[in-house]
Amino acid sequence: MNAPSAAKPTKILIVEDEVIVARDIAQQVRAMGYQVLGPTSLGEEAIGLAGMWHPDLVLMDIQLAGDMDGISAARTIRQQFGVPVVFLTAYAADDILERAKLTEPFGYILKPFSERELSTVLAMALYKHQAEAKLLITTRQLQALSRRVLEAQEQERRRVALELHDELGQSLTAIKINLQLGERFKDQAPADLYQENIRIVEDALQQVRTLATALRPSMLDDLGLAPALKWMAEQSASRGGFEVQFFHERTLHRLAPEIETACFRIAQEALTNISRHAHASQVQIKLCRDQTDMVLTVTDDGQGFDTAAMRERAATGASLGVLGMQERATLLGGQLEISSHPGEGSTVALRCPWRTQGESL
Repeated sequence: MNAPSAAKPTKILIVEDEVIVARDIAQQVRAMGYQVLGPTSLGEEAIGLAGMWHPDLVLMDIQLAGDMDGISAARTIRQQFGVPVVFLTAYAADDILERAKLTEPFGYILKPFSERELSTVLAMALYKHQAEAKLLITTRQLQALSRRVLEAQEQERRRVALELHDELGQSLTAIKINLQLGERFKDQAPADLYQENIRIVEDALQQVRTLATALRPSMLDDLGLAPALKWMAEQSASRGGFEVQFFHERTLHRLAPEIETACFRIAQEALTNISRHAHASQVQIKLCRDQTDMVLTVTDDGQGFDTAAMRERAATGASLGVLGMQERATLLGGQLEISSHPGEGSTVALRCPWRTQGESL
């Protein structure tokens, strides 16, 4: 089992007490396509080399020259640098195995071993480390997303509370005062008091509609995704100063509610980003069916951006919008692709299984 070819070779640090054995292992590892670092026979030196070279994996002999054995060196390397360690040893004593387990090794090879055994253990250890690294990134993203969602939730609650208090509350207070005034003076009340109450009630109703639309457009529930997207696109275009084209595939059936909601919110976030950052003049939105998939794309001709930097911000939780779009796509069983180059615009594309109302996941 050979290592896959890549532009950046996988680096393996060899820590082995016996010079001849170390040379033999190095030859085998090179033959597998990996880059060899070292070897060294000292635990202290191995720690220094790990910090300097940042290997992808360490092959660690348990019995080493010097005061520090391989288990102690492995523990330090794991704690300080997060580098996976595979142990090499000629000893299988229970007490040694128990000590080695505490360092959470990614493999354990008893000497003598074959080249195939070594190749298999290395491949599995590297795969496991990559999987754990991806899981760690995903966990951090989810933690950041959860934290930012709670913050956004509190901000939205605060905004709604202020809207209710400052707008609707003032209207209701004015109506109450007018009603009390009319009750106190009865026939002597101003003639236009009744009309003023009607006007205040109409204003209050409009405030409620505006607030409800901001939370969730009724058009999405009443008419479906395509009309809601068209309405939102026109609203965003008028505010953002760009022209928008909307194309959609006409169908006889409504899409599943979770798909409609996710598509609407993803398009909403994409249009918000375009309005804030893109300086675009043309935006195109497409909603269509590709065999068994639904595809939504939002494309602009703006200034574009560095996607690598964007992904880095999303990985660290600095971009709630991107994380939110990715999470919505994942919950649908779909994929979200964001492509862009500086000066060449950008495209946000969602692909997920096509499901209509009533169809289960």
